[in-house]
Amino acid sequence: MKRFVVALAVAFLGFAAPAHAAESVTIRKVDTTGFPAMKASVLFNGGRPSVTAVSLRENGRIVPDVEVVPIGESTTAVGVVLVIDTSGSMKANGRLDQAKAAARAFVERKLPNDQIALVAFANEARVAVNFTTDAGPLLGAIDALAPAGETALWDAVRTGANLLTDRPDLLPYLVVLSDGADTVSASSADDALGFARGAQAGVFTVAITGPGESDAPALRSLAQATGGSFAETADPRQLGKLYEALQGALQNQYELRWTSKAKASPVDLTVQISGVHADAQVALNGVSLGSSTQPRLVNAPSVPGPLGSSAGPLVIALMAAVAGGLAGAGFVLFRRERPVIDDVLQAYSGGPAPGSATTASVAVERALIPDSVRRAVERTTQLAGGGGALESLDARLDQADLKLSAQEAVLFYAAGVTVLSLGALIASGPMIGLAAFILTALIPVALLNQLGQRRRSSFTKQLPDTLQLLASSLRAGYSLLQGFDAVAEEVNDPMGRELRRVVLETRLGREMEASLEDLAGRMRSQDFDWVVMAIRIQREVGGNLAELLTSVAETMISRERLRREVSALTAEGRLSAIIVGALPLLLGVAIAVLNPGYLNALFTTTIGKGMVLGATLLTVVGFAWMKKTIEIEV
Repeated sequence: MKRFVVALAVAFLGFAAPAHAAESVTIRKVDTTGFPAMKASVLFNGGRPSVTAVSLRENGRIVPDVEVVPIGESTTAVGVVLVIDTSGSMKANGRLDQAKAAARAFVERKLPNDQIALVAFANEARVAVNFTTDAGPLLGAIDALAPAGETALWDAVRTGANLLTDRPDLLPYLVVLSDGADTVSASSADDALGFARGAQAGVFTVAITGPGESDAPALRSLAQATGGSFAETADPRQLGKLYEALQGALQNQYELRWTSKAKASPVDLTVQISGVHADAQVALNGVSLGSSTQPRLVNAPSVPGPLGSSAGPLVIALMAAVAGGLAGAGFVLFRRERPVIDDVLQAYSGGPAPGSATTASVAVERALIPDSVRRAVERTTQLAGGGGALESLDARLDQADLKLSAQEAVLFYAAGVTVLSLGALIASGPMIGLAAFILTALIPVALLNQLGQRRRSSFTKQLPDTLQLLASSLRAGYSLLQGFDAVAEEVNDPMGRELRRVVLETRLGREMEASLEDLAGRMRSQDFDWVVMAIRIQREVGGNLAELLTSVAETMISRERLRREVSALTAEGRLSAIIVGALPLLLGVAIAVLNPGYLNALFTTTIGKGMVLGATLLTVVGFAWMKKTIEIEV
């Protein structure tokens, strides 16, 4: 989004400025929503200029046809909030009476497009009259003001600013009168300034000085910080002149209208009146108002957060190294699948035969993998060598049909968890970093289990039909090995792939029973264990293997039917587990959409983050518990 950048001239030095005071121009508003028709509201601190004294440049070029309209004759609505002190101290020397007289005169001299509101403050601030163009209610409310109580000055400024915030159609100004220091406000001077800036208001302040405490310095700062001006007097009888000068300054505004020749955003503007000027750079199809047009320079860090510290280069280097490792993982994960015969030959020879096509393909694949990744894989093998963990992981990867060795899987798993957790820690803090670590550590394991379970389930469902086909092949005169070979060509994976592996191992000299037992172990299939047992018994004692396999197949079909009945009976429990697991997330999303900000405390406070983490862990535990309850072994 384009940012408004406006270099403004010096603001007013005082309402009753002396003749030698410097003139200045302030750009209060620039409206480009009707592009190419554009408007700018300009406030001039000085004598009333002639139309010929006003000039406008757009992108450095003089705009020849500029319509200059006094603010009172324009369509721009001006909003002025009169904030008047009615505390007990205003009774002294007729201060409140003089303030009421000055305010009445201000209302009677207002322009037709001026809308005025009245805020009175003593022990608390109250809106006496909201914005109106009717002088009657305002004059009646001013006459009813009476001195009593303490001084809630900053609460009154906040109340007046809120009135302006509710009326963004008005060109906003605050006129604040007080004779003493704030004593009872819930807001501070900084709070009042923040609300005034939020309303984009120009604040004009008047302080009645004399015996006792005074907030004159704070009122001066408030005016200067918002582009307004400050005046003070010890004589309440001077309030009428001060208000008259103030109103004259507010009415010395002009609306500039012209047809833009700009081709693109942003547009550079220069307004010059009687030798003084103000510069602005605005975006098209937008509105800048009050302090939003002030230049605000932000020194953005070149790198975010902790990356800009002394440890930043080390963190960046580590993340770059891990990113290189993950790139190598892509080559390994998506490399071309070798034929099963190569896997079998490698098991017997300790590696591919020299000069073979397999050797060439392996060489090409190794050339694609960075040396750093290959060395990391070898180092992982050395660190994990000697235990059974890698062998177990190899078996699980084989069950899931992932073309990845256990060493490669451990390396890329550790690298991925480290990078994602470290990134979350740097971006969002320790709580989110811990949550990211837990999720990135659990999700790959869960996916591996899910892939293996899905493949084992498919294998189990294919087994009865496979045994029927094998029995038919045996009745047709095929040997057992020929029967397996024929069935392997007919059935889909994973059954077909696993049977082809058994056939190849047997033809290379391995005992068929041993290959079949390895297959049952890889797929963790108790049903296939029974098949292997039946074949082994038939080979030892004889008998009709075809009838035996048919009987086993019928038993498995009955068990599969029972499994489906159990699945139907436990469907309600599974659905309950899904609902319980998803309900907190869905409710959180719904609340965030219906009531934005309601849940912010959960993600911005330490207690909230801990509650989110604890709720997540409890939800996962509850889901796992229900899942375990509805799982019935058949």
